[in-house]
Amino acid sequence: MSQIVNYILLHADYFVLMLFRVGALIIASPVFGRVIIPARVKIGLAGSLAFLFFVAFPPARAIEYSSLFGFALIAMSELMIGIALAFVTNVFFSLTFISGQLIDMQIGFGIVNVYDQQNNTQIPMVGNLLNIILLLVFFGVNGHQRLIQIIHLTIDKLPVGGVIFSPDIGLVALEVFALSFMLAVMVAMPVVASGLVMEFAFGMLIRTVPQMNMFVIGIPAKIGIGALMLLIVTPFFIQYCSSLFNELFQGVALMFGGMMQ
Repeated sequence: MSQIVNYILLHADYFVLMLFRVGALIIASPVFGRVIIPARVKIGLAGSLAFLFFVAFPPARAIEYSSLFGFALIAMSELMIGIALAFVTNVFFSLTFISGQLIDMQIGFGIVNVYDQQNNTQIPMVGNLLNIILLLVFFGVNGHQRLIQIIHLTIDKLPVGGVIFSPDIGLVALEVFALSFMLAVMVAMPVVASGLVMEFAFGMLIRTVPQMNMFVIGIPAKIGIGALMLLIVTPFFIQYCSSLFNELFQGVALMFGGMMQ
């Protein structure tokens, strides 16, 4: 044990850089970095993973820097790697909020929001439900293990302390955001489409029976039909989550490619 401690102290700069990369992804991700998880648990998980990767990928060469400021710049680049990968996971987990907002506006829950402790903001009620389902399925299909495998892959392909970002990484981030927005619309489309069909039906009905009070009949009908469609669509959404996770890891691969120059 003392030999391991001495070896870490001998390569303390390498271990700190490893900790920056792993810790940024752990703390900033919507999976491991949730605010309900105690800070000591997150720090302990990041430190444990950094130690395991330090053992698995021992320093092949000395980290080159001429001053403390130079080391700080290298540490910032390692921190940005973890944050960039966490950005992809946050974008894909946030697509449920976009879907939920579209669904809520269509079925009449647009003014009903719940407080999200994770993001410290108000989120749609249906979006919160979909986000919880997505998170449960993510752990159910061992997505957290694949996320750790991605950290392993970044350390294997992008040596610690020697990363130079590609100038195309901004376009890659924009592409990932556009992909997540498209997936969010696809998730909400069945409920939104049913609401549009119902609007068309009520429009025909009010032209036929002008005396009908659509505020009394239409609003409860929209809520009822919307809730029924949501109940029907939810099992399909659970099955669709596996495709979402495949897109998530493809987005991580795109961001990973954007870091390589």
